[in-house]
Amino acid sequence: MSIGRRPQGAPFFLLPPSGEGRDGGAPALDRRMLLRAGAATGLALALPPLRAAEIQQLAPSTPLPPFQAFDMEGRKVAVPLPGRASVVNFWASWCVPCRTEMPLLQQLADLYGDKLALQLVNFKERAVAVQRHVQAAAWTQPVLLDPLGEGAAAWGVKVFPTTLGFDAQGRPRWRVRGEYDWSSAEAGRLVEGLWR
Repeated sequence: MSIGRRPQGAPFFLLPPSGEGRDGGAPALDRRMLLRAGAATGLALALPPLRAAEIQQLAPSTPLPPFQAFDMEGRKVAVPLPGRASVVNFWASWCVPCRTEMPLLQQLADLYGDKLALQLVNFKERAVAVQRHVQAAAWTQPVLLDPLGEGAAAWGVKVFPTTLGFDAQGRPRWRVRGEYDWSSAEAGRLVEGLWR
């Protein structure tokens, strides 16, 4: 069997019938061969489309009570941070979109400096694993731990990443579910709206 010839009406990529391949029959198709064949013929492999982030404006009266997370030394930290506009991001090291957006969140914190508190809250991972991940990724912002997922549960976080914005009075203003481009003009408007 070859990729170039296929029975009429058959799908383009065929897997060899069982028994063919490594035992001397037709060569087995592996992932590399499929990728090469797709690239050589100009075909794109069908991948699920990325889901766009969902942005939800929240009424200041939305019930999101403050909770206590832990810093890497085990000290309790209030989330959101009292008296400062805060962006609270729930993430996990196994979450690829979380890892993708983190450098942009860090740039956001650097851009706004003391006007904004960025709180990166890890969801239910051991401190040593989180510390290892943060060091390997060279993240510069402090990371907090929600070891039992109580904060995430109280705020209804079920999608990672989920990021929430709070004004300096601790009132929720918006929620972003999913990976988001924090370098966009829209992100700037969201964040700057926290102190207006």
